[in-house]
Amino acid sequence: MTRKRILAIDGGGIRGIIPLCALVELERQLAMPARAFFSFMAGTSTGAIIGAGLAQGLSAERCLQLYIELGDRAFRRNPLDWIISLGSFKYRTAPLVKLLKEFLGNPTLNELPVDVMFTAMRVRDGKPFYFVKDNPANEQLTGKLRLVDCVAASSAAPTFFEPWPVPGIGACVDGGVGIAGNPCYQACVEAFDYMPEGKYPIAETTVVSLGTGFYKAQHHPSNLIDWVQWIIGELLDEPAAQQTQLVERHYVTRGLHLVRLNVQMPQEIGMDDIGAIPRLVEIGKAAAAKLDWNKLLTAPAGTKAIEPTPPLPRNAPYRKALIITPEQPKKQSKGKRTRSKKTT
Repeated sequence: MTRKRILAIDGGGIRGIIPLCALVELERQLAMPARAFFSFMAGTSTGAIIGAGLAQGLSAERCLQLYIELGDRAFRRNPLDWIISLGSFKYRTAPLVKLLKEFLGNPTLNELPVDVMFTAMRVRDGKPFYFVKDNPANEQLTGKLRLVDCVAASSAAPTFFEPWPVPGIGACVDGGVGIAGNPCYQACVEAFDYMPEGKYPIAETTVVSLGTGFYKAQHHPSNLIDWVQWIIGELLDEPAAQQTQLVERHYVTRGLHLVRLNVQMPQEIGMDDIGAIPRLVEIGKAAAAKLDWNKLLTAPAGTKAIEPTPPLPRNAPYRKALIITPEQPKKQSKGKRTRSKKTT
């Protein structure tokens, strides 16, 4: 049987440049577009934008150029909007939607040539939505929705973008607000439980899960604002971090081949920091240059289903996740002395 491949991309705003650099390198090494390699594209927020672009046949290189060239159009701020909204969002979502239509067109999900899943959360009741194509094994509720509406809803990160109204569903925000900032587990559930039986056999499937970079910061909240910021950050980051562990517990132990890639950034970069685009490209390309995709995509020999699922340590990260770290500064040659700054 031909191996099935699922691509799942995290949320992260303009940091979507990082997984795009990895995908550019994948297309270069494999000499084929991502759409010809992956049969299922899943994404949250910026990951939804990338997945939609690839599903529509854009190359990863073209998507990367669009991020570099058009980032300022997506994150175009009008201080009056922030005041009128009482500080609830920085950017109008309509300009982003207009931009999406320019390079995605406006098909329905059912008209796409590959399987897709984009995550969002409905505002009025906090219900998570997974925008997918209709098939005989699911409820057939979202396949007739327009691609741009689904992607805009998935990208509407609270405090950054205003909620986006999805016809028949209501105003929605970024799926990362719930548990799907990293959508790899939801993509597995969709493929293995809500697709026609046998379409994605677990032991014959590879999932490539791409992060948008992370920065290890030390937090020391000392006042109410600090604590609120810390709580919001943890509510968004921790559920996302647990998704690969859930995939390992429930599916890797049954034969799934999982490839998880993320990049440890040398500095903190905000989701809407368009001034950092050149630095993100530099970080992304440096990390991508270290990837051997042919090796990463080779499933372990003798992969087979294992039942029952053995227990795993509760708080352990995915053991085989590839974390790409920044280059360490070169050591000074002997005989040369440098002045070090005193720390206070």
